[in-house]
Amino acid sequence: MSCRWWQAIGLVFVLSGVLSLEALGTQMDPQPQRETQAGEKQHLQLNDGSFPNLLLQAQHGDRRAQTRIGLAFARGEVGEPNHREAVRWFADAAAAGDPHAQYNLGLMLYLGAGIERDLPMAAKWFEKAAAAGIPQAQYRAGTMYKNGVGVPQNYGRALALLQQAAGQGLAAAENNLGRMYERGEGIARDYGIAMKWFTKSAERGDAVAEFNLGAMYWNGEGVPQDYRKAAHWFQFSAEQRYAMAECLLGSMYRDGLGVLPDPRAAEVWLLKAAQQGNADAQNKLGILYLKGQDATPDNERAAAWIMKAAEQGDGHAEFNLASLYQLGRGVTRDLIQAYKWYLLSERTVHEDRSKQLQALTNLMIADDIAEAERMAAEWQPHRDSVVEGEASMIDLVQ
Repeated sequence: MSCRWWQAIGLVFVLSGVLSLEALGTQMDPQPQRETQAGEKQHLQLNDGSFPNLLLQAQHGDRRAQTRIGLAFARGEVGEPNHREAVRWFADAAAAGDPHAQYNLGLMLYLGAGIERDLPMAAKWFEKAAAAGIPQAQYRAGTMYKNGVGVPQNYGRALALLQQAAGQGLAAAENNLGRMYERGEGIARDYGIAMKWFTKSAERGDAVAEFNLGAMYWNGEGVPQDYRKAAHWFQFSAEQRYAMAECLLGSMYRDGLGVLPDPRAAEVWLLKAAQQGNADAQNKLGILYLKGQDATPDNERAAAWIMKAAEQGDGHAEFNLASLYQLGRGVTRDLIQAYKWYLLSERTVHEDRSKQLQALTNLMIADDIAEAERMAAEWQPHRDSVVEGEASMIDLVQ
């Protein structure tokens, strides 16, 4: 995902990354003590001796044993992972009323692992497990209601479920609850309460909450604006490989905001985010290489990263790539491609590119302009980055 994180968490902040044609730290404080997550328990380790006995119990209808056998198949503790077999055992235990199995079955349905993806059915099982007090299920069901995924959007229901999970100390739920207060979703906007929940979650080590807390300090929402504290929390989040935090931290080292300017640190963090597919980081990294910082500019490397960002639909990168094609810098000069990318940038960021387009029109024949317009009309972006908050097999519970 790109660094356009205000779309994801409702916080408004833009670090400009547009390249013109004319002109183509301090140490962080120690990380706070982390609290134990709700439901964070070591599961019973299986071995060749214990598995047959547990399997026998499961075959005789022990729903706890069925849930544990399902986990073993899902995690590959007894050979290669077998999601279809895991679903079978989770379904048996869920039907018998085991709330952990109900949650796990919901997660398999949500992921489409071992069974056809079915979001409404996933929500049903999450709700059942949530009613039994499973915080992970309360969080998943609440988030689905919040986003209107698999169920009709219902902020009131989302708020109730997330409050239940947050009340049990689940960091992800605390973060999402803070997000609802920050955005004013189903409740009056309250930055102070949002800060409280973001802080609780961040202190448990939730990477997204650490990022969101840093963003509150950056924007001065609920607290006085403080770039150093913003960098402090962005660093914690970035150290957990949260791409948006890596991108923003790199930008802060580049610009000397909250930290001492450090071109090398800027490159390191932007590269980490760029390698995860973050389009904004890819664009900013490209500009870094293009300008050269303290080294010789690397036009080809710059163009490669800017192209990756542009292909994901980043409007600033589209403009920058058009500039490079127009100049033949880092790429073979190609006015058709330049015209196409200027059109796409205009469409993406809703900014007038008539000056650039007119300059190209004076150099191009009508057929080439028509070809560029056709290419722009047919073009579709592709995304490289991971969707924030997506579930995975690691979220299964015992």
